Amino acid sequence: MNGKIVIGAALAGVFALAALVTAYSSEREQDAPPEQPKQVSDSFSQPEEEDIRRIVYDYLMSNPEIIIEAVNEYTARERERASARMLESAAENLPALLDPEYGYIAGKDPGKAKVAVIELFDYHCSFCKRATPMIKQTLENDPEVKIVFRELPILREESDLAAEMSLAAREQGKFVELHFAMMSAPGVLTRERIKAFADDLGLDVDQLEKTSRKSETRKAIAETHKIAAEMGIDGTPAFIVATLDGSYVEAVEGFRPEELTEKIKAAKRAAK
Repeated sequence: MNGKIVIGAALAGVFALAALVTAYSSEREQDAPPEQPKQVSDSFSQPEEEDIRRIVYDYLMSNPEIIIEAVNEYTARERERASARMLESAAENLPALLDPEYGYIAGKDPGKAKVAVIELFDYHCSFCKRATPMIKQTLENDPEVKIVFRELPILREESDLAAEMSLAAREQGKFVELHFAMMSAPGVLTRERIKAFADDLGLDVDQLEKTSRKSETRKAIAETHKIAAEMGIDGTPAFIVATLDGSYVEAVEGFRPEELTEKIKAAKRAAK
């Protein structure tokens, strides 16, 4: 069972229990002789606890919809809290997310762009591949936006290899070409396939492999993993849309093109 549902159900039981305990305590107090001062007790005898448990059980069995309502409410609140934490973390980490040391920045005119679309991706992620045409079109045609590529290999061992080789291609000025070649490729990206792509693109394959093993390359991937963890991102793709001054920061988890488009438009308005 989903952890949130378990917690939500438990909370529902606690809320119902608290209400019934209050009612039970009030009833006990009302039954006391008028001349005796009321005493507040935070404990019950074993028979009283058994009575309360039976009342709670009977009540929930007779009104099971209360549990569903509590679960739904709890889930909605947790989603709102998670979203708020994600945006707060994205704003705090924006300078690191925009740092070319940990990724790659490209665009039609990245030096003049005021809006950044930061993509966290995995080369074996099918939704990342579906997002690729939109990212490529934005990169090539929109001078107001720059794309920040951040490697987040999470799906399989070969994802780490692809991320390392991709970042290594920066040294030879071929990151974008190798990135889109791998994103367009179906199936598993083995070392042999990646080397073949690199060779076709005119990269020095031996040098590419050497660079991929450098500590700086692994550090870049580790930094993205750290930021993703702080933001609560556990899947790909994830997009952070932001103005470069941080006045606007939003996030889109998964590939939802309409939502992503709207947030890019909103960021452009905020940047003017």
